Amino acid sequence: MTGTFPLSDETVKALAPCDLPSLRHDPFVRSVSSVSMQALPDDVQPVVRQLYDTLLAVFSRFDQTRHINYRELRQFLHEAGWHDLINVLRGISLSRHDPVLGQVIHDIRGGSLQALALQLQLLEYDQTQPVDVERIYLLTRDHLKIMRNCVPDLDPVRTARDIELRAHGVDLLLEKWQHADYRLPDGTAQVVVDARYNGVVADRCVEFSALDRVIYNLINNATRHSADHRVMVGIYPLFECSSQSLRFVVANRIDPLQRSAIEQRFGQHWSDLFRGGFTFSSNGSKGYGFGLAICAELVANAYGLPNGPAAIAGNYVGALPHGDLFVAWFHWPVAAP
Repeated sequence: MTGTFPLSDETVKALAPCDLPSLRHDPFVRSVSSVSMQALPDDVQPVVRQLYDTLLAVFSRFDQTRHINYRELRQFLHEAGWHDLINVLRGISLSRHDPVLGQVIHDIRGGSLQALALQLQLLEYDQTQPVDVERIYLLTRDHLKIMRNCVPDLDPVRTARDIELRAHGVDLLLEKWQHADYRLPDGTAQVVVDARYNGVVADRCVEFSALDRVIYNLINNATRHSADHRVMVGIYPLFECSSQSLRFVVANRIDPLQRSAIEQRFGQHWSDLFRGGFTFSSNGSKGYGFGLAICAELVANAYGLPNGPAAIAGNYVGALPHGDLFVAWFHWPVAAP
């Protein structure tokens, strides 16, 4: 759908330079924000393994038309100890001493899992609508891929498939985000996408799942903080680039309290949010601010930049206020080699 984004095309174009060099020369076969299983703390490894195996079992219960037997799924989740598993995951501490490890644990606990856990809770209470079954399918599929992106040796066979050449188009984003009623335990929003590009965005599943990690982090953040329970996503091709890129823009309305908190910390330099370490909460809950820093690192990886701060300095990622909107953007090279 075009014409629905709240910023004019001229405003979107002025967010950042339109020719962003790509320094990547090697195939995208692994995300920089990833670790081996052995790098995870000893007490975390079995929890990650149990989560992955449980989600694999859930995914295998869908038929080719993406339908599933509600009763059998509820019974399986009960037998698998799903509630206890989610509680254990929530109790895992994010590492501030090892940023990469902290990023990995953040996305294993976050990504699409938080929305999935809520959908499965609704299923347990028999409050699931037909459209929610498709959402459960997509969220489960995405989190399995995100987990392999974070921990490649978690499933070597499927990870090998993830790095095979296979075109991934924008349609795979639209099927899960266009007019999605996105529900998290701490926020709900309708997501509306204005896509000006409908071609291939990634050559490999591993690259597409890295893009998914960026988008989930931004939409999760926007959903939690949207003042009107609405998140707008724009996808714009940058034809001026020597190597074609896409500009993704995520916008949500914020209230004066949120804006004041950001301005007190960052002044007019809202792009520094992508350095991490800052969270806003009106209810006193705490966080480490990993999400946006992960976005910067993954975008830097996609372009072959040395690190997240380089992506911020080069305007590959950024954020600014626009009226009552919080506007975040990032770029992604189309079908990076």
